[in-house]
Amino acid sequence: MIQRIQTLFLLLASACMLIAVVTPLAKFYAGTEIIVFEALGINEGGNIVNSTWGLFAVGAISSLLALITVFLYKTRMIQIRVSIFNIIVMIGFYLYFGFLVYRIDPAADIQFRNIGVGVIMPIIAIILTYLAIRKIGADEVLVRSLDRLRG
Repeated sequence: MIQRIQTLFLLLASACMLIAVVTPLAKFYAGTEIIVFEALGINEGGNIVNSTWGLFAVGAISSLLALITVFLYKTRMIQIRVSIFNIIVMIGFYLYFGFLVYRIDPAADIQFRNIGVGVIMPIIAIILTYLAIRKIGADEVLVRSLDRLRG
């Protein structure tokens, strides 16, 4: 049902992934200039130097999956499976982010400055999705026990 606690968890997970794709993920120094790593690209002086649209797409898909999962409340087992797939997509977001950071040219004398809020949000979304899976499973157990009493 839409008024359940797992709905709140899934909506918050969707919001976390949306925040992850619109906020800066990391900042680097390149001499005196600051390079901002975002989900849409690597910005150097306001210009996109390297496009990372794939990272944006993975984050947006994860946000949409969490939102779609809310409306699958009548089929709880499918809701659990989609949520597990969404966790895998969120882990893929981190793997792809790590690959893109690793691919930054080390000869360009780029030094790490700090991480952004966008890197922390997928971890929070994974935790919230896991909590939603647990609550959906508890609802499924409750419904099956009630069906056993009726039949």
